[in-house]
Amino acid sequence: MDPNQFPITQDKHLIFCILATLLFLIQFIRTKRLYQLIMAIAVPASLLIYVKPDDPKWYYGVAVAEAVLLLLALILNIIQSVKASKKEKAEKAAAEAAKAAAETEE
Repeated sequence: MDPNQFPITQDKHLIFCILATLLFLIQFIRTKRLYQLIMAIAVPASLLIYVKPDDPKWYYGVAVAEAVLLLLALILNIIQSVKASKKEKAEKAAAEAAKAAAETEE
């Protein structure tokens, strides 16, 4: 494999993947954000590059799969952020309405 295309060694890549996967899994368990689960899949999937390192079709196939997973994670993050923002605004409006109703009763 050309070091210009993939500049880190396999050992460093493996260590990075293990640490990143653990981080994303812990964050997914803690926050239940789907993009973190997708990233926990995408990061170790990058190790597939070592299955056939000299095959350009495999190399670019893994690259396309990684791009799809990263795009999916981005889209899911945006969707969940918008939903959370709308939910937060609705809860804030309900709290303000309840406060206003309580003040008018007094």
